[in-house]
Formats: sequence, C-alpha cells, structure tokens
Amino acid sequence: MPAANTRDAERAKKKIEAAALKTFIHQGYHGTSMRDIAQASGYSIGNIYNHYKTKEAIYISLIKRFEARMAEKRNEFMAGLGDVFDPAELERLAWSVHDIVFSMPDYWRLMYIDVVEFRNRHFAGSFHQFAKKMEAALGERLHSSTRRGAWGGVDPALAITAIYLQFFNYFLLQKVFNVKEPLGTSDQKAVSQIIQMMTRGLWDRPGPAKG
Repeated sequence: MPAANTRDAERAKKKIEAAALKTFIHQGYHGTSMRDIAQASGYSIGNIYNHYKTKEAIYISLIKRFEARMAEKRNEFMAGLGDVFDPAELERLAWSVHDIVFSMPDYWRLMYIDVVEFRNRHFAGSFHQFAKKMEAALGERLHSSTRRGAWGGVDPALAITAIYLQFFNYFLLQKVFNVKEPLGTSDQKAVSQIIQMMTRGLWDRPGPAKG
C-alpha cells in the first residue's frame, strides 16, 4: 500500500476509534452498535468494515493503543529511578503513577467495561505476573538497592509491585470513582504515609537495651 494511502487509512482508523471510544464509554460496549459508531465518526458502516472486521476489533485496537502509551510512560519513569526503595525515589514513583492514571482515564473506563461486559477477557493479561514485568523493567537496580541486606525474606520484585499497585489503586479511586482524599488526608500526606509504612513498617523498632 502506498505511503499516502497508509497515512489516510491510519487517520481514518484513529477517527473511527475516537468515535467508538466515546460511544463505548457513554453507552457500554453491547449498547453501542456499528451504526452508532458510523454516525459518531462520519464514516459509513461499509467504510468502517473496510478497516475492521468486527466491532470487537475496534475495541481491541483501542486497548492496544492505550496499552502501548501506558507501557511507554511506565518505562520512561522506571528508567529514571535510582535507588528504587529510597523514600525520595518512591515519592517520585507515586507521582509518576498519578500522572499515568490521570492522563488516561478512558483506558480505565474501558477496563471496567471489559470487567462488566466481557468478564475481563481483554484485560486479563495486563496485570498477570506483573511483578515479573516490574523486575524486567528495573533490572539490577531492583536487587542492588542499598536495602538489599535487610529484606527478611521479602522478594524485592514483589515489594516494589505492591507499592506501585498501592499508589495505582489510590489514584484510580480519585480519577475513575471520583473519591476525594480516600485516606482522609491530603495526597501529599497519604503518599508520605504509604511510603513510611512500606519502608519502615507500622511500628518503630525498639532501640538497643539500656543497662
């Protein structure tokens, strides 16, 4: 296919997918027909079928576009982390997660549509073995942390994934479910407290015995 035709096809697909996204979010997947997408996009149903075999193919293409953006953003800030478990670096991680969640709200809405209407058929693999994906992204930095001698049997990959998902769920409650201050305090203090719990535990360790 000539380059000009390829560009035209890509522009058409982006416009069709943007229209489909809007209707999926407002009407649900099964509540949206190809006619709805055609009306919202300005393309005929026949033209849409030139680019997608089914309505589900449009849905899957939308998910893939969002996942590519998500992976790019995640890898970008992961590459900039230094000592992974340093509180200052964990704070950077928290606000990076905030930016990801708040910059792609429609991705999470598609995810909830998938859970409700498809029993999570399309998103099931997104967080499968997520600790291994985090470990691959961080590489040696995960295991060369200055705290590696004090793990007490905890897997560093599991630890950083648990922290990441805690931040993820906290900000997802705000953006998607419109819950303000889920922990009853400011975001800054909530992030600080989560980091303290994750790095120091709930209680201060007793000092050396006096005698």
